[in-house]
Amino acid sequence: MIPMTPALAAQIDETERLAQPRGDSMQISRDVGHLLANIALAHQAKLIVEVGTSYGFSGMWWSALLATCNGHLHTIDVLDKKYSTAKATFAAAGLADRVTSHLGNAREIIPTIPGVIDVAFIDADKPSTQAYFDLLWLKLRVGGAIVTDNVISHPQEMEAYLTALRARDDAHTVTIPMRAGVEWTVKLR
Repeated sequence: MIPMTPALAAQIDETERLAQPRGDSMQISRDVGHLLANIALAHQAKLIVEVGTSYGFSGMWWSALLATCNGHLHTIDVLDKKYSTAKATFAAAGLADRVTSHLGNAREIIPTIPGVIDVAFIDADKPSTQAYFDLLWLKLRVGGAIVTDNVISHPQEMEAYLTALRARDDAHTVTIPMRAGVEWTVKLR
């Protein structure tokens, strides 16, 4: 079981409850949250970068695992409303010291994040997925992973991206058919 403080569990419940009324959250499901935490655990992640914060739901799942190893999450969103709300959610969940929230263009922010990335998550505008991947791949350690959401729910937008992933000789990638479809790509060298 992923260890959670009462404040973190309450914020996960509240953010999940608000997803439908907000109408624009497009957040992962609770079961995908568990999957993300397990992926981070499997990769012994201490530095995670997330492109597409939304209201902070996935960030809380990453952070629950990062609390066990004193790790850190950098999360990026281009929309001020989501950035501000997620930042407040992280603070209410007791994660303010574990999460760095960035507001702006991920293409500009990713290169400025210090350190070697263990795991990255792409859940943002689909036309930019390949550009985000390329920037993250440069900073990703061998044995690390990039997880991409919506590979099944957005087949036309993600087709070229998935084709490019499968053609790489420095990666192993697999589609996990949960919810909107999660692609788990591991860096081999």
